[in-house]
Amino acid sequence: MKKKGNKFQSPGQALKYFLEEKNWTQEDLSYILSISLKHTNEMVKDKKSISIEIARLLENVFSWSAQEWMSLSTTYQLRSGFDNEKSELVKKRAEFAQYMPLNELIKKGWLNKYETKEQLEKQIRKFWGIPTNEEIDLSFLGQKVNNLRYKTSEAYNDRFNSYHAIIWAQMAHNYAQRMQVSPFNKQGLIELMDSMHTYTKSPNGIKRFIGDLSSVGVKFVFLSHLSKTYLDGAAFLSEDGPVVALTGRYDRIDNFWFTLAHELSHVVLHLTNGKSKFIFVDDTTKKGNSEAEEEANKLAEKILLQREIFEYFNDFLNYITEDKVIDFSNTYKLHPAIVVGILAFNDVVSYSNLQRFKEPVRNRIPSKYRVEDLK
Repeated sequence: MKKKGNKFQSPGQALKYFLEEKNWTQEDLSYILSISLKHTNEMVKDKKSISIEIARLLENVFSWSAQEWMSLSTTYQLRSGFDNEKSELVKKRAEFAQYMPLNELIKKGWLNKYETKEQLEKQIRKFWGIPTNEEIDLSFLGQKVNNLRYKTSEAYNDRFNSYHAIIWAQMAHNYAQRMQVSPFNKQGLIELMDSMHTYTKSPNGIKRFIGDLSSVGVKFVFLSHLSKTYLDGAAFLSEDGPVVALTGRYDRIDNFWFTLAHELSHVVLHLTNGKSKFIFVDDTTKKGNSEAEEEANKLAEKILLQREIFEYFNDFLNYITEDKVIDFSNTYKLHPAIVVGILAFNDVVSYSNLQRFKEPVRNRIPSKYRVEDLK
């Protein structure tokens, strides 16, 4: 009598039934199918699934069609929690990937490789500071996005990923929390910014300036940018004071100093009440697109002597020589790359003129401020 497939919970159960019906042993079946006894035993115990080839052979032995064998085998695998741990990991990975570029974060070393759902969840909790007694629901990032104040090129507007920007800022925040600095001193920061240009020519000026930032209570973080952010820097408040973070997207000394001046301007102008939740993220190669960005640009330009540069070169706009740039640099103690960078940003000269004075800065930043070096 034919027994319907829905009466069996697994292919192994069906095989046992048919073997008993024919009064066969597993050894008998392995001989008939020309497969090993071990293979037969694993199918009966549901440790090995039934392949299409085996299903076609069983069709010639018992009263079921190959399709019925495959249907029961497939249903059993889907229902039985076959490799359930992997399924749970994939489900959780897909959930988090709506907000976080997990693969990129692992490649950067911001997250460690993981093999289980629990290992992944533990890292996500640590990254966002989510208590173990709370469910992980990353939809809260939507509220954090509302705190973003960003300046990016119009060319990147459609490609800018605000979640990636928030994640980058959170990574900078997490490492800033490890740093010990003096209490924030706004007046001290203003005075330091007034003398910023004098640091730019010194071989160890970057190291000294970052150290002096610590003395006035500002934390500095150097962290490479994430894809789809197009950022040069950011400024925001942590629990114990302001943080400025730079990406080094353009490894040029002029970009470094202008971005740093711009982010510090945000601190002085927009982040000194101790309560602001705003996160200013910037592509400093573009002009401001809001009142706050215009204000930060103007202060950064003042710090880096833009007015003095224009006044000095006003009579030489059609013919700015290398000697004139060096002369201004020596007179005002401002790195020549910054002089040319400001002129190029304002379309007075071509950026190609920077080549003579261009210097990389990444290796001048002490490793204790470079997040990827701290991993």
